[in-house]
Amino acid sequence: MKNNKGFTLIEILVVVAIIAILSAVVISNMGEFSKRGRDAKRKENIDQITKAINLYFNENGHLPGNLTGWCTYISNTSGGYGTAFQSALAPHMKVIPFDPTKRGQVGDYLFNNVNNSIGKYELCAILEDSTGNSYDKTSCLNGTVYNYCVTQ
Repeated sequence: MKNNKGFTLIEILVVVAIIAILSAVVISNMGEFSKRGRDAKRKENIDQITKAINLYFNENGHLPGNLTGWCTYISNTSGGYGTAFQSALAPHMKVIPFDPTKRGQVGDYLFNNVNNSIGKYELCAILEDSTGNSYDKTSCLNGTVYNYCVTQ
């Protein structure tokens, strides 16, 4: 009488194939999950910055920069008005959040002072998962086209 206590080669190959298929599915979705996570972070950052700008306006009667048409990438400290924007909001927001992938580059969060006297402005981001919207900001600091903007 023969005692078979092991696995056959076919059984092992089937198990390995199933594990490989499941791994491929999980790994292929990891990139999509990361994109959604970064986009959620961008929207949360925009919301926090919006609150700080509104507090600044309520206290000072004007927007950061105090000039209609003033626009900047908020992380740009080497050129533009990023440093002035950050220092203006410092009493209301100790750490200014930046885009997780574009800090200091074209495409970082964009602040555009639309109408200083009434506190109207735009705050824009580029989401990786397109919203279908298009906000052309190429006239602002050699900007770009954004797909997510909040107007206050």
